[in-house]
Amino acid sequence: MDPITAFATIVSLLSSFVAHRGSDESKDFDSFMAWLAENRHGEIKDLLQSNTATTISVKALLADSREAILDRLASLDKTLATVAAGIEKYRDIALVAYPSYELSNQAYAILEQFYDSGASAILEVKYQSDPTELAYIDGPSNGSIAYTEPRFVEDDLTSLVEFGLLGIDYNGRGDRMFKFKRTAAALVESRRGA
Repeated sequence: MDPITAFATIVSLLSSFVAHRGSDESKDFDSFMAWLAENRHGEIKDLLQSNTATTISVKALLADSREAILDRLASLDKTLATVAAGIEKYRDIALVAYPSYELSNQAYAILEQFYDSGASAILEVKYQSDPTELAYIDGPSNGSIAYTEPRFVEDDLTSLVEFGLLGIDYNGRGDRMFKFKRTAAALVESRRGA
């Protein structure tokens, strides 16, 4: 089974397992393995049992409350749908499941400029009278990200962080720094057909 299919299948099966368990039914790793066997998912069961790190991760996930597990899996699902909505081949499928989870054109433009800059981070510089500047910190050249909707730049940056495309940190003065992540690079490359 290819890695993408395996990941999607494991997440889907975990969601089904947890969602359909009664409050008095066990939700531990052994119960999940038994449930996989009962529902003829032997290949996934074998895959999970063959990797110690995966076994530990699934055990840790299942140790949480039912609500916490479902919240985490729902958040993951929304993030994947948002990323998928940015790739033309998957856009319509993703938007059927989550019609409001598409990144704005401005958010994609921010990612594309960040990618093209070669910088690994940008600094958010707020001015009293001018719009916020998103300055490249360590790129091969100076400059900043251009955007057309200043009133929504905060919302777009928040979405990009929420969906795991940008990381966030703070400098010594408390200004936000956004770090470019591999997932963002992969999304830009997918959109460009690279």
